Amino acid sequence: MSKLLIALFSLAAVAAMPGAVLAQANCGTIGREDAKMVARYIADVIVAGRGIVAKNQNLINDPSKADKGFTPEYLEGQIRQSFKKMTGKDISELPPEVLDIIQQVIDAAKLSVQMNQRRINQKGKGFKGYIPAVFGRETGQILKGRCKIFIKQTTFKYRNAYNQPDPFEKKVLAMFEDPAYPKGKGYGEFVNSHYRYLQPIYIKKACLKCHGEPKGSIDPAGRKREGYKLGDLRGAISVAFPIN
Repeated sequence: MSKLLIALFSLAAVAAMPGAVLAQANCGTIGREDAKMVARYIADVIVAGRGIVAKNQNLINDPSKADKGFTPEYLEGQIRQSFKKMTGKDISELPPEVLDIIQQVIDAAKLSVQMNQRRINQKGKGFKGYIPAVFGRETGQILKGRCKIFIKQTTFKYRNAYNQPDPFEKKVLAMFEDPAYPKGKGYGEFVNSHYRYLQPIYIKKACLKCHGEPKGSIDPAGRKREGYKLGDLRGAISVAFPIN
């Protein structure tokens, strides 16, 4: 069975679950004047979610526990806390038209966690395979289908072909690698009828387990470690959406 069919069956199963977070999308429209702010906030939510999944890897992969408590509701609470730390703003206080869109991103992130509850809570198994990259990719696929918002984790040192940078992303990643470029600053442009934005992501302590040293050694996912050090540029969250 193809990955696409598996994903479609998973979404259908989640939609039928009591209390499922799959709801009618209220994506609103994004104008030129709000594009940069919305893109940055979308990226902030994804960065926050990835960080939360990374910080909870020991819990997720604990074979001695069944119910981990790593639920969609837990994720949302943590995202909201992280968002406020990152931006100084409470999500609930965003302008209504912006809030609708950001809530859709959070709902997509929650749906990813909900779809993976069975394997997260599987007792007797260690590494579950639910890692930040999987969380980000699934969230992006859900959001694309619901709101035509495209999210991608991209880097020059990609592990999955899906994350390979396109020409625009290569240009911006090269800017981020320039020592003269302000660390942490995102970059966006209007490209034809879309707004495109990249937000750099850096190696944190939780990332080193899979991406750190020794370079070339095998990580828990069976991939070769890149040999990154704390604070190194890992890549970027790439966001794109149509402008109305």
